[in-house]
Amino acid sequence: MVANAVVVSALCAITVLMMSGLGFSGTAGAAMLAAPVYLRIHKPVLAAVLVAVAALTATVVLQTWPFAVGLWAVPMVVHRVAARSSGRARFGILALAMFTALVVTVISPRWSSPLFSVEGFSYGSVDWWAGLLLITPLMWLTIVTAYLFGDLKRVKWEREVALAQRAQALSDRAEALAAWAHRLEVERDQEVRLAAQDERTRIAREMHDIVAHSLSVVITQADGARYAASQDPQAATDTLARISVTARDSLTEMRRLLGILRTEEGPLTAPVPGFGNLPELVAGVRQAGLPVELVLPRSDDAVAALPPGASLAIYRLVQEALTNALKHSPGATAAMVRIRTGWEWVEAVVINDGVLTEVDSTTTKPLPSSGQGLRGLAERLGVYGGQLQAGPVPENPDRWMVRGWVRTRSSAASQQKGGS
Repeated sequence: MVANAVVVSALCAITVLMMSGLGFSGTAGAAMLAAPVYLRIHKPVLAAVLVAVAALTATVVLQTWPFAVGLWAVPMVVHRVAARSSGRARFGILALAMFTALVVTVISPRWSSPLFSVEGFSYGSVDWWAGLLLITPLMWLTIVTAYLFGDLKRVKWEREVALAQRAQALSDRAEALAAWAHRLEVERDQEVRLAAQDERTRIAREMHDIVAHSLSVVITQADGARYAASQDPQAATDTLARISVTARDSLTEMRRLLGILRTEEGPLTAPVPGFGNLPELVAGVRQAGLPVELVLPRSDDAVAALPPGASLAIYRLVQEALTNALKHSPGATAAMVRIRTGWEWVEAVVINDGVLTEVDSTTTKPLPSSGQGLRGLAERLGVYGGQLQAGPVPENPDRWMVRGWVRTRSSAASQQKGGS
């Protein structure tokens, strides 16, 4: 704005020095025409309207023609309007400027000599026709040229603004994408950590089931062999052989689990135990000295529909229940494993006695428990839509019951379909 004021003031001074003898009306008309140009930076439309009003006032009222000032004042305001105003304002000011130039040229007092006069009626002069045909097109050309330069500047400015906005939008989008990528990376790391935690939990659960069961069987058999050695050496030898087999089987399963962690090496794999391995499991517990009755369903259709993980969960339930019977009920004399099936479920129930039976603490002691087995077992069953119950049998507190069930593959699929 300061630069505009300096330029306008310099042009006014040059005009006054070049145009001598303007008189009061000429000076007033020039001042009226030049003053609004100071407003053209911030209020270009208002400045253009005031210039038009000043030109008409100077021509009609003051009877002067401020051509010298109008030669630079009008193009400056028209240029600014074209460069910074809206489309309707630009076209309106362009029309007003051309109309004002025509009116000022037609009624200019410089051309007062009549071309002809008949009975008091006079019409124009030679100078009037020259101004109308020559000066008016020249003024229009000047106005249109200033408008076109201003419009060109506006288009360039709008293009620069659009490019700046596009660059800013691209920058914002890049920042958003970077933030999104960072969030995805964080979520991926979290998922990796959660997956690793789940895998550790699964492996710890498997290790607990394998080690707890195997050690319980080994301890029970070792106690029996120790007291049978003096009376029946052959029974002690057979018991020690069973201990060896049990330990080797446990070692094989532990190697299988640890092999999962060795992704770069070929892991030592073995078939995952399941429902079909229940007879072998029960036979091993029988060899440990606890008579176990196994009751299987007549139909294997529901069992065949079990996913491998659900079949493993049933196996672990029976294993955990029999292991707890060996560990915490040293006075147990019998146990029963009953498998029942329905249209959408498979249930395992394990019942053993000896909960309240007193035993000789010098020969057999209950083993301590961490409570992790049943908790992990409940988590296993919950994955397949099942539940776990454990506690004394209401009719006979001396008997302990572990009951759990899982859904079959068909029922789990229908449940997912209904939920989706």
